[in-house]
This record gives sequence, C-alpha cells and structure tokens, in this order.
Amino acid sequence: MGTWGTGLYTDDTACDVRDAFRDALRAGADAQEAEARVLDAFAEELADPDERAVVRLALADTQSRLGRLTPSARREALALLDAGGDLERHREAGAAEVRRRAAVLRRLRTRLEGPQPEPRPLPARRPTPAQAVPGSVYAYRARSGQPYLLRVVGLADVGCSTGPVVRFLDHPGPDLPDPAALAQIPERRHHPRWKRTEVVIRDDARAERDQAGLVLVGEHPVPPLTPSPNGRTASTWAELRTYLETRDDLARTTG
Repeated sequence: MGTWGTGLYTDDTACDVRDAFRDALRAGADAQEAEARVLDAFAEELADPDERAVVRLALADTQSRLGRLTPSARREALALLDAGGDLERHREAGAAEVRRRAAVLRRLRTRLEGPQPEPRPLPARRPTPAQAVPGSVYAYRARSGQPYLLRVVGLADVGCSTGPVVRFLDHPGPDLPDPAALAQIPERRHHPRWKRTEVVIRDDARAERDQAGLVLVGEHPVPPLTPSPNGRTASTWAELRTYLETRDDLARTTG
C-alpha cells in the first residue's frame, strides 16, 4: 500500500504509528513509554527524510486526540511544521493536493498549539479470531469496474487479535477468473503505486468484508508463507477498499 490521499491517516505509515501508540497504551504503558516504543519500532522510517515527518506528525496528532501529548512529541512536530511539514511529498500529485495537505497541516498546528484535552481512556479490545481462511481468494470490484484480487496467505497477530494476511494478485481483469485458474495467477510485485503488497486485516469479520464489497472467488492451497520483500501493513477491510479505489483512480489518470 502507501499514500492514497492528503489526510494525516491516508498513509500506511501514519496508520501504523497511530495503532502502535494506542496498542502500547492498552498494554499498560504511559504516554512517554508508549512514545518510546513507537520511536523504536519506526527507527527505520525516522531515518528516512521522506518518512520522518509522517511518523512525527501522526504520533503527535494521536497523542493529542487521546489527551496524552508529550512535550517532546509536540516540540518535534511543531519544528517540522515550521519547516514546511511534508508538502514536498505531495507536489508530484499537483497543486490542488498540496493545498489540501497544507490545510491538514494547519489544522494539526492549531490542535497542537491549543489547549489539550484530558486523557481519554481507551477501551480494551476483545480478542477476535480471524474469519477468513488461508487459501481463500476475494475480489473487490472498483467503481470503474476493474476487479482486484486478494489472496489470504496466512494468519498473523494484529493488536490483540488474529487477522488474515492478504496479498494482491496480478490479475488484469476486466472479468473475474475461473476459480480453477486461481493457482496460476501470480502475486503482484513491488511497484511505485503499490508500496506494500502484503496487508494484515484488523477486526476481520464476514459482515465487515461484505460491507466493504469483498466477494469470495474461490480457494486453492497456498505454499508456506515467506516474508514479503516489501513489508507489511495493517488495515481494516473498509480502509483497504478506500485504498483500492484510490489506486484505481490513479492508474486511470496516469495510464
């Protein structure tokens, strides 16, 4: 996956930072300890000039919304905003995208500089088992009519639950494949528009899949799961649908 909009959380890394901080709080950490865990977990992204601002801004925003903004997170985020934030990352998408991102950053500055709310308790998550079965192949048909195939290749811990790990298949469409041919469809490989090609689904449930428009195409055995060379991110089915629509729109506007 990658970046699919101008909002603070229309980005894989930002979503992962938000979830990591919230999960650390749920595990009993205070704000400072949770922050330290996040910074340690995202050390590689913090060393990347293109990703550093994403991590710092998402961390400060998450803390503020939960009433747990630390002085260090506030200081780092405001310094980045003073330097222009991450607008350069959005210039390739055009002037309109830059303006929308700038508005997002202005709202974030207002939140960080203003009075902070009282700490808000986080309800404990009840562990939920994954419902999707490894080997299942699901399809999502975008508004354009283009189908996107996702294969469940395994299960993984996500937060305090277990979620299906899905990978995108390289299917050109426009029709859905015959279930008997699923084993011959290769996985989608790294591509600039597909920053990460492996996703673990949070809060998996059939109702969530149905509401997001995913349909079961068929099943076939999967080989032992090997690590994805492009990394892994976490998402809900609804977030994955939004991402696919954005990728589909981008493919049609850029060819």
